[in-house]
Amino acid sequence: MIRDYLLPVAANVGGTILHILPATLALAVVFTVLHWVAEPCNKGVPWWRKPGLVIDFIFMFGLPILGGWARVFLLIFGAVVVYRIAPQQLDAFFSAGHGPLAQLPFWGQVVAFLILADLMMYWTHRLFHGASLWRYHAIHHAPEHLDWTSATRFHPINIIFHSVLADAVLLLLGISPEVLVYLSPFNVAMSAFVHANLDWTLGPFRYVIAGPVFHRWHHTDPERGGDKNFAPTFPVFDLIFGTFHMPKGELPDGYGVDDAAFPEGLGAQLLYPFRKPRDAAPHAPEALPAS
Repeated sequence: MIRDYLLPVAANVGGTILHILPATLALAVVFTVLHWVAEPCNKGVPWWRKPGLVIDFIFMFGLPILGGWARVFLLIFGAVVVYRIAPQQLDAFFSAGHGPLAQLPFWGQVVAFLILADLMMYWTHRLFHGASLWRYHAIHHAPEHLDWTSATRFHPINIIFHSVLADAVLLLLGISPEVLVYLSPFNVAMSAFVHANLDWTLGPFRYVIAGPVFHRWHHTDPERGGDKNFAPTFPVFDLIFGTFHMPKGELPDGYGVDDAAFPEGLGAQLLYPFRKPRDAAPHAPEALPAS
């Protein structure tokens, strides 16, 4: 009996890992080459020698598994609660298309997803920089050696109420699951790119698409830019809401969180949000930054 339940779970885990592995190897090759041929934003150890690399990879392979299950739960919950769909009708409900965005052609859905998901994640990102949610987000800001492998270092609660929530909301509004599959390589590559140790400002395109320098400013202390640059992909949202920050002629440096007691171990980091804080971290303002 137990075996009947464990086999599908094991197959799901194994399938997810096998799906992630080729992309991870490809990114490793790309950023290894860039380490030798491109100028870094900050001098230091190469990505394969950075502290905490093992934890980075645990998050990289573990979070998609957890995120997939959480996405399914949110979709079922939303279909039952919002659309009043009976559980036995869920397969037909999701395969038939539903919601206002389902009427768009495929490429229209791709554009809608890119814009709306980025807008939602801009605001959830800002919320996680608030005092009440900061400790869930601190894991992402903790690495002092920031590089592409840091991209997936998120507390599970942070990832569920950030990117997973945005996916679920848009799927419930009618975006086809095929859109998520189509955009998955872009999203993975983009996340790795903006965390990479490169001095690329992207010139005039800095206002169009996020780059390494744009996002690395976000990982600095709040007074230097850590309460700015919240958009995952499109800096135009930071321009609109007054949080764009890329000082001319300067490069960001100095990363991490202002908590000497921040743990190094994986288990302790996952429990970090539930421990009583000794001091308020500077990334945790009493209110959202002014727009």
